[in-house]
Amino acid sequence: MSQDRWQDVKAKVEGLGLKLKLHLEQEADGDGTEGESSGEAHAAIEEMGAKLQDAVNSLGNAAKDPAIRADLKDLGVLLRDAMNETFSTVGAEVGGILKKTKGEVAAEHEVEGDDGNDDADEGEEE
Repeated sequence: MSQDRWQDVKAKVEGLGLKLKLHLEQEADGDGTEGESSGEAHAAIEEMGAKLQDAVNSLGNAAKDPAIRADLKDLGVLLRDAMNETFSTVGAEVGGILKKTKGEVAAEHEVEGDDGNDDADEGEEE
């Protein structure tokens, strides 16, 4: 069951990634740049900085997109549900192991004739 929840998370992240990619491509197409225009390091650094700024601006614009906001909200819900289910499953398994271990310890004490109270015998005088 938790595998299904994680598959839902994966699908939502992939869809969100495609939408963000489209936003970035639209922003890049709109600015008219065709890549590095010169081989000089300074010009390349300035262009890279401008592209980074464009990418940040594009992500900011994407965050205003209602479809992306809805996807992020849905993703948060899917992540919460998947994590809750995973932790519940792990908790149940750990609880089962602890109960089994406690039962084994109790059975071991019964076999040895030990009541688990070693301190009571130490205080007696012979």
